[in-house]
Amino acid sequence: MCATFISQAQTKVAHINSSELIELMPETDTISMKLEKIRQTWETLLTEKQKETQAKYQALMEIVDDESVPTSVKEVKSQEIDNLQKQYQEMQKTGTEAMQKEQESLLTPLYARVKETIAAVAKANGYAYVMDSSEGGGLIYSDSSYDLMPLVKAKLGLK
Repeated sequence: MCATFISQAQTKVAHINSSELIELMPETDTISMKLEKIRQTWETLLTEKQKETQAKYQALMEIVDDESVPTSVKEVKSQEIDNLQKQYQEMQKTGTEAMQKEQESLLTPLYARVKETIAAVAKANGYAYVMDSSEGGGLIYSDSSYDLMPLVKAKLGLK
């Protein structure tokens, strides 16, 4: 028991706020600018589609009570508006998905670089574990020699 305590006392644990680190990196500004430009493009497209829908809706409202306009024309105009609303919703969904995909493709290499660098610094400085102190953070790095999985599997008779 005493040997276990001494062994644990020698284990070095560190922490880092990875969110703060990422914010300090120059790539973060470039990524933010790219994402903002994409967001603005989608916002412009959606605004145009919304204006088109509103214009057609106004045109329908002008003829809805006009008895001289055939019902079939009113139905066609109403269907056009329904289609435009569906297109708008689909554009909105596509835009959101495109933004998420682009964000992931831009941030994944940055996150990987940060994680690799933290692991390299931890290993070089003899840390067994590095915890992420940012909100929602967890374990960033662990020395595999402290992994209990092989011992627990053996104790349970698992391969």
